[in-house]
Amino acid sequence: MKSCPQCAKSLKLIDIGGKDRLACLEPACDFVHWDNPKPVTATLVTTDAGLVLVKRKFEPFVDDWCLPGGFIEASEHPAESAAREVLEETGLHVEVQKLVGASAPGRGINVVILFYLAKAIKGDLIAGDDASDVGAFQRDQLPKNICFELHRQMIDRYFSENGSF
Repeated sequence: MKSCPQCAKSLKLIDIGGKDRLACLEPACDFVHWDNPKPVTATLVTTDAGLVLVKRKFEPFVDDWCLPGGFIEASEHPAESAAREVLEETGLHVEVQKLVGASAPGRGINVVILFYLAKAIKGDLIAGDDASDVGAFQRDQLPKNICFELHRQMIDRYFSENGSF
């Protein structure tokens, strides 16, 4: 970002609150680019067949598996986002049971991930908009190529705690 979205003047890096931030120095403009993280949900969906994973259709990590999830929409409650993303990616309607974790991957990835536990209540497993495949897996059947370290950690935690949280 080089220009102010409010007045079109050049932005400069200045120290605000102990961090260098892009800001407009025009006296009549108070724009600061805060670069806050984007909120994301990822959901551990349980079915009688196992834990639901989706195979990614798009970069990053095409053809690797992950938990269904995505960005929270404007004014959307995070639990609603979790249910919506699961439906869009898996064809399953879920009952969101609880928030089971929150984390940030770091390494320049500017998101905060809210992990939910949900139970499938109806629908059929069908790969949706961001998925090339979808499946339900028991612990001993999990694909080897699960992307996203935080997803692997949550999946391991889920199965370590006897399939629950």
